[in-house]
Amino acid sequence: MTIAYLLSSFCITGCFLFLLKPVAVRVGLVDLPGGRKTHLHATPLVGGLGIFFGVLVVSIFMPGVISEYRSLLSLSAIVLFMGVFDDARELGAWVRMLGHALVALAMAVVAGVELTSLGDLLSFGPINLGVFSIPVTIFATVGVINAVNMSDGIDGLSGSLVITALGFIALLSFSNGQIATTNFIMIMILSTTAFLCMNFRSLWNRKALVYLGDAGSTTLGYILAWLLIDATQGGEASFAPVYALWFLAVPLFDTISLMIKRPLRGVSPFAAGTDHIHHKLLSRGYSVHRVVMILFIVSLVFGFAGLVGMSLGTSESTMFLILLALFILYFLFSDRIATHQYSTVS
Repeated sequence: MTIAYLLSSFCITGCFLFLLKPVAVRVGLVDLPGGRKTHLHATPLVGGLGIFFGVLVVSIFMPGVISEYRSLLSLSAIVLFMGVFDDARELGAWVRMLGHALVALAMAVVAGVELTSLGDLLSFGPINLGVFSIPVTIFATVGVINAVNMSDGIDGLSGSLVITALGFIALLSFSNGQIATTNFIMIMILSTTAFLCMNFRSLWNRKALVYLGDAGSTTLGYILAWLLIDATQGGEASFAPVYALWFLAVPLFDTISLMIKRPLRGVSPFAAGTDHIHHKLLSRGYSVHRVVMILFIVSLVFGFAGLVGMSLGTSESTMFLILLALFILYFLFSDRIATHQYSTVS
């Protein structure tokens, strides 16, 4: 891939975001202030649309990429426009889950991208899923979609965590000689970076100009799930499935922890709330910038730890047990991060 393609993916996405902003305001596709929200102005929910259109346009002009990822882009468009409708009209949680499960099913059945093996997680040899392959693929895909969606609580966080995971997949795909995959991921990274330039508050940007919206976070989650599954399965796999967990550890830890803790408190696991890790760090007095930077660095540390384990030839079961132990520690002590107890509201 040339520098021209990288710059074009950044610039085209930026242009789409600027063009979509006034359209979103006119049609009411905006996030209004109030309730748990801390922003003061109606903000266009066009981040996902801008990223998708930017990636699509550049991919079309790269034959190797569009031929490889035509199915992914087509199914991602369904997730995207389902999310746009959700942003505009607010679909029920179970309706969203059903929709995401159906596109995950299409990913497995139509595109043939499915989890057939979990690798050697328990040191007894590869765990082949057999007839459970499609159900586990659906579960994993919906899980990643929700993990990315739930991390979209403060400016710049979700996009930063997605870029981190994409970066590790691209690195390993490139080392494995998978050029089309590497090129597609680089387009994704530059397009998402263009969004972050308009979303993340800075010295020249006192407020977020656009938000990712459910459309953006669920689409990024779906694409990420596809790429992770595709990179860990089959004879040309770039890395073992356990490393996908390391590359996405921060949002997975937060989401799985809440899926367990909320029902124990008698609260729906899908309820909106301020009990996420980023909210807990904010309650300690950290700024949005610092919280995003902390979680971004932690995500990088997890990813690089995965790479180190891989390069040292550490067994998959050992890497899984280490990650499981870290999750248990997080689960037990994460509530102590907050300075006060949050209540979860629907």
